[in-house]
Amino acid sequence: MRLFFGLSLPPSAREATADYARRAAQAVPGRYALPDNHHITLAFLGEVEPARAGEAEAVLAACATAFPAPQVTIRGPAHFGREENAIFILRAAGEPPLAPLHDALVRTLQERRLPFDPGPFSPHVTLARHARLAGAEPPPFAPVRFCAVQAHLFLSARDAEGVLRYTPLASAPFMTDSPGNLGL
Repeated sequence: MRLFFGLSLPPSAREATADYARRAAQAVPGRYALPDNHHITLAFLGEVEPARAGEAEAVLAACATAFPAPQVTIRGPAHFGREENAIFILRAAGEPPLAPLHDALVRTLQERRLPFDPGPFSPHVTLARHARLAGAEPPPFAPVRFCAVQAHLFLSARDAEGVLRYTPLASAPFMTDSPGNLGL
C-alpha cells in the first residue's frame, strides 16, 4: 500500500484551491489533480506492507499529539521542476512551522524502520503535474488560512475506474493543551 502523512483541507480551503485550479487551468495547461485530493503532505512513506500500516498509524498518533495545532496559510502559486514539465503548486506555511512535525515523523519512521522519502520538505498543495508554465501567466491567488486540528495517514490508490484517490486511513489530533515537550 502506498501511504503518506498529511493535512486535509477544510471545505472552505478546498473550495478556494479548486476554484483557483479551474481558473489557472485556462492559463497553465497540465494534468490537474482532483480537488478532493488537495492536501498538504507532511511525510511520504511510499510502499508499506499492509501488515505494517498499524505501525504507521502509531507513528502518526505519537507525533501529532506532541505538536500544537498549526494555523496553515496557503499562499501563491509556484512550481517544482522545469517550466516545460512542472509540478504546479500553491505554497503552504504553518504557524508554528510544519518542518519540526515533518522531522519528528521522519525520525520516528526511521526508528521503526518504516520507509520514507528523505527528500527536502516543502509544504504545498499540488494543483497539476506535467504543467507547462513557460510563457504562462498564472492568475493571482488570495491566501487562505485555516487551523489544522488533526493529521491523517492517507492511502494513495486508484479506484475501480483507474482514478487516483487519497483516502484517510487514520487520523490523529494535534495537542490540545499548551505546548509542552515538542522534542520526541
